[in-house]
Amino acid sequence: MERLRPGDPEKIGPWQIVNRLGSGGMGIVYMGNNGTRAAAVKIVRDFLIEDPASRGRLSREVSSLKKVKSRFVSEIVGADIESSPAWIATNFVDGPSLKTLIENDGPLTGNKWFEFAHGLMSALDAVHEAGVIHRDVKPSNILMSATGPKLIDFGISFSLDATSLTKTGMVAGTPAWFAPEQFEAKKVTTAIDNFAAGSVLYFAATGKNPWGREDTSVANTMHMILNKEAEMSDLTESQREVISLLHKKSPKERSTASEILARIELLSQGSVIELSTQRSTFSLKSKSGKAIAATLVTLVAGGAFYNYQFHPFSQKTSTTVSPSLNPIQVTEWSLKLVGDSEAKNGTGNSYSTFICDQGVVKESLQIRELTNPPASIQPTIKLFKGDARCGKDFDTILIEGNIDTAKKKRSYVLAGSTQTGFIIQYEFDITIKD
Repeated sequence: MERLRPGDPEKIGPWQIVNRLGSGGMGIVYMGNNGTRAAAVKIVRDFLIEDPASRGRLSREVSSLKKVKSRFVSEIVGADIESSPAWIATNFVDGPSLKTLIENDGPLTGNKWFEFAHGLMSALDAVHEAGVIHRDVKPSNILMSATGPKLIDFGISFSLDATSLTKTGMVAGTPAWFAPEQFEAKKVTTAIDNFAAGSVLYFAATGKNPWGREDTSVANTMHMILNKEAEMSDLTESQREVISLLHKKSPKERSTASEILARIELLSQGSVIELSTQRSTFSLKSKSGKAIAATLVTLVAGGAFYNYQFHPFSQKTSTTVSPSLNPIQVTEWSLKLVGDSEAKNGTGNSYSTFICDQGVVKESLQIRELTNPPASIQPTIKLFKGDARCGKDFDTILIEGNIDTAKKKRSYVLAGSTQTGFIIQYEFDITIKD
């Protein structure tokens, strides 16, 4: 984060601007606060929406992205494409970028890599289902939160009718993370995001871009991406398998995000499933691949997950599930803060949310449940001054609790006061999804 500079806005739409989060060729991103939540507010550069048609397209994309329901995508919480400047606000994500994390802590290994790969491909699957291409999938646009990776920065995304070049002839995005077709002025599809995801997964596993550094000349990067294959010797067999499916030079041969998700889920499990498939012809796009995905859905149906192992290139044909494996129940929940337009979704046995306010008296805070009978364990409250989630000028009220499955919906009210005697009150609901 950076301090605000002379000339930076004090307010954008309903968001009071606290500081700078970053800037680039496509826009400047600020941290904003509207009294109940923090957001990353991006001002879109004028050249991206220089005419009514461009503004209309971006406005439609924002509407589409608002419908994306994925805990791995930073949710759009507001936008005004017609204002000057145009802006898009997404939920603030508390965590470093994948780029910073890998540079500081080293590559992801074992289950951590699989968990990251699953989160990234889930994000892209949800975005592509909404009819939008991100166009700038790279490590600095993926934030690593406590609940998994979050795909951010849709400032240069385009709908499915887009081409690789802007109207000014400029290529939008970062060439080191491009797909081959982006250098050829061809119509782009969701396949470019999937190729970039392959490069990101390579970076997550090795700490290196497969095509050279980001500051390598565009000509050299283009030559590598168009003509060379990534060096895979440092990767595990499973990593090579996933990345190679994403790094097909032809977009028609490249696997989709949903196909890669099925493969990742299979590869990341323990071992008991063997299917007959020839190594030379195996593809997630083949009939065999679709049958594998269907098998996975059958095993996972009803919220119960079983451990099994997949040998993708075995010559034998047999399917068994070990009777000693126990199902793991996964609870899906939704948290809605009264007054917010969208709910926060998650999985697991616990939840958390935060509220931004000013001058809060810590001792005054208390939570009361509105549901009868009340849960046996009530949520806890923590107060942080100047926390990054709300900014140095605000207080962050963190609410954490455990999911109680005895009731499908529980309602709470958080109450307290400020140092000036103002009474604060926030209501929220926790709902268990079917």
